[in-house]
Amino acid sequence: MIINNINYKVIIIYSLFFLFISTRNSFAYLDPGTGSIIIQTIVAIIASFFAFSKYLKDTIINFLNDILNFYRLKKKEKIYKTGFFSETNFIYEYLEPHILNKLKKKKIILISFEKINVEYLDNEFIFVFHSNIIRELVFLTLNLKILYSSTPNLNQTIFKKTKFTNCKYIYLQHSPVSLNLIYSNNAFDSFDAIQVLSTFQLKEMKEIKDRNNLKIKIFKSQYLFPQKLKTLKKNQIVNEEILIAPSWNSNFYSTNCHILLKESLDKNNISFKLRPHPMSFKKNEISLDELAKHNIPIDKTSFMNLYNYNFLITDWSGAFIEFALLFKRKAFLINTPMKIINKDYSKYKNQPIEILLRNTLGKTFTIDNIDNLVNHIRSIKKDINTEDEEVKKIVDENFYK
Repeated sequence: MIINNINYKVIIIYSLFFLFISTRNSFAYLDPGTGSIIIQTIVAIIASFFAFSKYLKDTIINFLNDILNFYRLKKKEKIYKTGFFSETNFIYEYLEPHILNKLKKKKIILISFEKINVEYLDNEFIFVFHSNIIRELVFLTLNLKILYSSTPNLNQTIFKKTKFTNCKYIYLQHSPVSLNLIYSNNAFDSFDAIQVLSTFQLKEMKEIKDRNNLKIKIFKSQYLFPQKLKTLKKNQIVNEEILIAPSWNSNFYSTNCHILLKESLDKNNISFKLRPHPMSFKKNEISLDELAKHNIPIDKTSFMNLYNYNFLITDWSGAFIEFALLFKRKAFLINTPMKIINKDYSKYKNQPIEILLRNTLGKTFTIDNIDNLVNHIRSIKKDINTEDEEVKKIVDENFYK
C-alpha cells in the first residue's frame, strides 16, 4: 500500500518519532550542555525538512508501510504456516527453485528486505520491510511452523528466532562452497536443520556439529540452482566469450585484475563482461563509475547465467564450482589473496573445497600471468564442448542428485 498526500505536520511528527526509535547504537554520553544542542539539532532537522522532503517522505512512507505490512503478515501467519526469508533479490534467485517446489503443495509467505516481483506468487503473500526496528519485530513475533532461509548467523543480527512459537528454521545453501572458510564459526548454530550439497559440505557440517555441540539436523539434497539454469539453457544465446565473476573481499579490484584482464582480452579481440558481486558495491571495492571510466562492459542481468558464456574467469568465487557442475569443465582462477571470512578455518580437520579442489576444478594463474591465461583461452576455444574426465568424476561422485 502506498500512502500519498500526507499532512506535513503529521510527517514531521512521524519523522521525529522514527529518529528516536532508531535501532542504531549511540556511542556517546550526555553532559549538562547537551540539551541545547539537541534542541538546535531538532530545529535544524525541521528547518531542513522541506529541502529534503522527498527523502524524508519516502523514509516515513516506508516506515508506515512497514507497520501496515506487519499487521497484514500477522493475519496471514495464522493461515499459512510455511515461509521463506529472502533477504535480497540476489538470494531469491537461489531460493526460487525451493519456493516453486513448495508452491506445488501449499501456499507460502515470502519475507524480504527488497521488492520482489514474481508472477507466480501473489503480492498478497509477499511482505517487504525497510526499517530495522520493524524487521526485528517481524522475526521476534513470527508465528510460522517452518521458515526457510539462506541467510546465516541466525540470532546474531536482526534476523532472530521468534519468542512466541516453536518455529523450525531451515538453512538452504545458496552456494556449494566451504562451510568453514567463508562463514563464521557460529553461522549455523541456531538453525534446526542445514542442507548440504556435497560430501565435502557434509563432512564439514558434521565437524561443525561436533565442535559446537549442536543438536542440528543435517540433510543431503541436490543443489537446485544449476538445474534452474539448465531449464533456461535452450533459450540462451552466447553473446560474449567470457564472464569475469570475482568474489568480494578478495582484492580482485585493488590489484587491478579487472583492468589487466580488459587490456589483455581487448588485445586478443575476445569479448567479455564483468559481473561484480553485489557485496563488492556495498563494501565500496568498486563502483559503476570506475568501471565505466575504464569502458568495462558489465553483466547487469538479475542473476548469473553461465550458459550465456563459454568461459568463466574468477578468483575465489564459488562460481567455479557451479561452472564445473554445469559443464564438467575447468574455470580459470586468478590467485588473488585468498578470501577468508573465518580466520579459524585452518583449525578444522576438513580442508575447504575452494582449496582442496582449486587445481582440479579450475586452472590457476598468478596476477602477473594474466596474459598467459588469455592465451590459453584462445588456444582452446574450439574445445568448449569437450568434458574434462577428472572434473566429471569428482562432480558425479561427490555432489548430490
